[in-house]
Amino acid sequence: MHHSGLPFDLPVEREIQTHANLVLLTAERAYKLKKPVKFPFLDYSTLELRRQMILNELQLNRRFAPDIYLGVAEVRERDGKLAVGELREDLPESSRDVVDYCVIMKRIPDDAWLPALMRDGKLDETHIISLMRALVQAYRAEPATDEVRAAGLPGNLRHNTVANIAECEAFVPDCLSRERWRRLDALLRGWFERHPEVFAARVAEDRIRDGHGDLKPTNIAFVDGRPIITDCIEFNPLFRRLDTLCEVAFLATGLESLGAFDMAAHVFSAYREVARDDYPEPLRRYYQAHLACVMGKVTALQLHEPEVPETQKQRAREQAAAHFALAGFHAREPHVIVVMGIMGCGKSTVADAIGAHFGWPVVNSDVVRKQLCGVAPSERLPQEAYSHEMSVKVYDELYAAVATAGAGLVLDAQFAMAQGRKQAVESARRAGGHALFVHCDAPDQVVRERMKKRVLDPSRVSDATADLLEQARARFELPAPEEGLELVAFDTRSLAAEAVTAVLQRML
Repeated sequence: MHHSGLPFDLPVEREIQTHANLVLLTAERAYKLKKPVKFPFLDYSTLELRRQMILNELQLNRRFAPDIYLGVAEVRERDGKLAVGELREDLPESSRDVVDYCVIMKRIPDDAWLPALMRDGKLDETHIISLMRALVQAYRAEPATDEVRAAGLPGNLRHNTVANIAECEAFVPDCLSRERWRRLDALLRGWFERHPEVFAARVAEDRIRDGHGDLKPTNIAFVDGRPIITDCIEFNPLFRRLDTLCEVAFLATGLESLGAFDMAAHVFSAYREVARDDYPEPLRRYYQAHLACVMGKVTALQLHEPEVPETQKQRAREQAAAHFALAGFHAREPHVIVVMGIMGCGKSTVADAIGAHFGWPVVNSDVVRKQLCGVAPSERLPQEAYSHEMSVKVYDELYAAVATAGAGLVLDAQFAMAQGRKQAVESARRAGGHALFVHCDAPDQVVRERMKKRVLDPSRVSDATADLLEQARARFELPAPEEGLELVAFDTRSLAAEAVTAVLQRML
């Protein structure tokens, strides 16, 4: 139903209402109208403003999806119904008896949208690569003006990031703890004030563009494998003038909020390669924490609106808390996940599952040892390769890997000694992050069975055999409370996916 209260003279299958738009879906097309509303950030209150915004929408979105945005049309009242006029490229300023305007688009199939592909298990890395190519191509097609570049200067960014984290304080303790807010404030205000040169360098490298401004998963579809990006912000150019890394981080953070951490990692690696952007990791971390806070704040604003019903407020409170938790997750990076336990306990399966879920590299001590000895992973090593001196070298390599960790890293090794675990904690701290230990174990009988089976596998990496089990148990120093480790105990008779869930819960 339109704001005039009249029905449309169209074979409408479904209508979608948002706070600012009305979209009518027919079998072949989508008709999008602006509601006559005015908010602090957008104004569609007059017919002339809506005409201008409809034209903006057509022109700006054709940069990303030229064949989806067919044109615009006038809307008139006829015989008690609203009739959509002919498809056109422009809208005259004062046409007689026009009551509204609309953008006309090709209808995109419901199952082609990114969240639907994700739900159906059909989204993969090739989608992400083609999406990044389309995005970077659109950025390159339209070089930045001085006005656009100015949006990336530290003085202008201050308002965005620093003002935003200050506004988030209103939602302590309702949606985030005081401690989490402090940590985010230290990152988003503190790091910004200490490193303005990082932001200035992005302007100098020509990384600021008039982009999309709302690159969330729900605005992206794939038709015949081709990416389609819809619904950019047409009402305020300042919301579109962004560091391209920030725009891509918005998509990645949206994917993470849907649980797709591995796809978010693909977004960054594909963007880095396609855009040839060797961005600093702390900047990516900064943008992700900032954008998750923005998502949290926008959701939490409903809590201060008297007309919102209590059930909806409760849902908003939970969603906002999840967004702030995601911001806190980025503020604590890098995450060093130490998967530890005696040989044969199933830790490599767990480590690989955690690495795959987050898209983080896994550093396995057996592989490192064989690299140091110059042999292939499946080759067997002599006993002297397991000397104390050699083991020290192996663990030194693991700690060194932490120093170059991006968002996160999984270390897969026994970590049988308290001293080694302490060094892992210190390595993570030096990198500015934290270490979370997953202590894997299973009953001896299960471990023996696994090791016997493993000996028969020619592709195995580990050289350990079942006869060493008692010795390994005797040597293993169980983690003690005084070590103060962040610890998850995991029985590997359960599925590795349960370990991933436990790690996620602990980190979020």
